[in-house]
Amino acid sequence: MTSLPVVAIVGAPNVGKSTFVNRVLGRRQAVVADEPGTTRDRSYNRAEWSGREFMLVDTGGMEPTARGGLEALVTLQARVAVEEADAIIHIADARLGITEADAAIARELRRGDKKVVLAANKLDNPVDDSGRYLFYSLGEGEPYAISASHGLGMGDLLDAIVSLLPEAEPAEESQLPRVAVIGRPNVGKSTLLNRLLGSERSVVSEVAGTTTDAVAHEIEVVPGRGAPDAGVTPERFVLLDTAGVNRGARRADGVPYYSTLKTDGAIRRADVSLLLVDAVDGLFGEDLRLARRVEEAGRACGVLINKRDLVPPERLQEIEDTLTSRMTDLRPPALPISALTGAGVEGVMPLAARLYSSYNMRVSTHEIAEFINALVERSAPPRGVKIRFSTQTGTAPPRFTLFANRPKDVPDGYLRYVENSLRQRYNLYGVSVRIRLKSSR
Repeated sequence: MTSLPVVAIVGAPNVGKSTFVNRVLGRRQAVVADEPGTTRDRSYNRAEWSGREFMLVDTGGMEPTARGGLEALVTLQARVAVEEADAIIHIADARLGITEADAAIARELRRGDKKVVLAANKLDNPVDDSGRYLFYSLGEGEPYAISASHGLGMGDLLDAIVSLLPEAEPAEESQLPRVAVIGRPNVGKSTLLNRLLGSERSVVSEVAGTTTDAVAHEIEVVPGRGAPDAGVTPERFVLLDTAGVNRGARRADGVPYYSTLKTDGAIRRADVSLLLVDAVDGLFGEDLRLARRVEEAGRACGVLINKRDLVPPERLQEIEDTLTSRMTDLRPPALPISALTGAGVEGVMPLAARLYSSYNMRVSTHEIAEFINALVERSAPPRGVKIRFSTQTGTAPPRFTLFANRPKDVPDGYLRYVENSLRQRYNLYGVSVRIRLKSSR
């Protein structure tokens, strides 16, 4: 994923791992709540200390004795992060003392060959760090006394960590296009992500809302594999898996509220959002609201109709027709898939690549001017209004400026006519199109 060294944060549930990550990053990056198990997937964040850059990986609470259910899946995620890491920070809760989970995690880490730094967290009194001495018995070397919530002891701990890291391999900076997978809880987002990546990178469970943070992975589009447009140029993308958003989540407390903020942030960060809807349940108001958020953010949007194997073709057509009728401006393209069986999934990233290409479309001034002139000849604006010149003034999303003698007299309906014509001519379905009027005087 990156040439930077990797530092994994591990520990039992609710020992303050996400608070630690937020303190290092200097912003509220990870979801933090009082309830244990808030972080479930591993989340990658670029961090820096004393001039050294590294990837900081937040993980869910490890419960090594778990034999099944969500706890075992979360523990598996943490183990994968340990395997990928160059160094590990094991965080324990000094207020609780050594727990069975702490001891089990320490035994597991000692069996590996990774470099481990132990942190005794929640020691909030700067003049008394005696609570750390108990943790020597874990056999992981000197325990560092820290308070992630107050920032105490963080410098010494981070100094110790960066001293253990290998030198980063030189790599070219790249701004890869970003694709966010969004939708309501339990519609199959993590199952789709795993299918696309070919590995269990995201926790999949029958529990709704398993993913609570936006998790990033790189993926490559291979042309010609069921692509809607056969000539798509190979592209690498950053794929963002997001939390499910329920109606009323903005008014809720705790994880639902913060998950909504994370999804909104992922939409803003992404160039393309793929809205996953459930073919069995059909469209909900929250599905349409999510699509409108993408449009309002000025991004591109496609729709993936999941569980196509469980419904007749008529049901899929009904959902597509509803999308078209309810979203007459954006008109996002729809692709029926089955994340569970893999049917149709080969077309997902080519669809994202096509949307990204349209999102960044650039047309010459001469061509746009001629096209708008032809539209005006076919259907003129209100009497007395003259559109004298047109040009494209930006991309991502495509932006156009029309110069008119009386711009304030051009009705919204006429601008929608121009927008829809541009969308049809240049295949901008699912792409926000921005039109601005300026005076030609």
